[in-house]
Amino acid sequence: MKTLACVLIGLFLISGCNPGYKILKSQSEPGFRLSGYSTFGFYEIEASGDTIPASFERNITIIKTAISKNLQKLGLNEARDPALKINIALLVQEKSQTRQTDFRTDGLPRYMGQRRYSWKSEEVVIEKYRQGTMLIDLVNAADNQMVWKGGSEGIIPDKQDLEADINQMVDKIFEKIPH
Repeated sequence: MKTLACVLIGLFLISGCNPGYKILKSQSEPGFRLSGYSTFGFYEIEASGDTIPASFERNITIIKTAISKNLQKLGLNEARDPALKINIALLVQEKSQTRQTDFRTDGLPRYMGQRRYSWKSEEVVIEKYRQGTMLIDLVNAADNQMVWKGGSEGIIPDKQDLEADINQMVDKIFEKIPH
């Protein structure tokens, strides 16, 4: 019994440490290897949805810096006329978590007069949150063809400083790229 309790507590602690995002399945062209490129550059950022302008530009800079660091670790240098172009697409949406009301937990039907009792089930908003998706496309600049794409999606935390989370997420995405 103690062993089962220890295993359950361990699983709970591990699941509590998981990041609030998941890495999306990546796709690459046959034969694509990052080692076949020596320079990289960025396309203009495309974003839609609720991007919170106050921190949006700062977070874009963090994303670009994290991507640059990963590419430089792999031997690529940033250039004005790159062999590999990087396209970043962002989508941020505000969503609501809801629950269905239930007369067993939310009270009995109300008396409406003339022997009419009424109760109807409703959707009740419990919490609002922001969900984001980031897609990264690597494009061969010579023929303008996409050679790899991947990304991540998840709930964006309310904290102000997302740099550590963004760096970790970009590192995980780059683990999927064939070197």
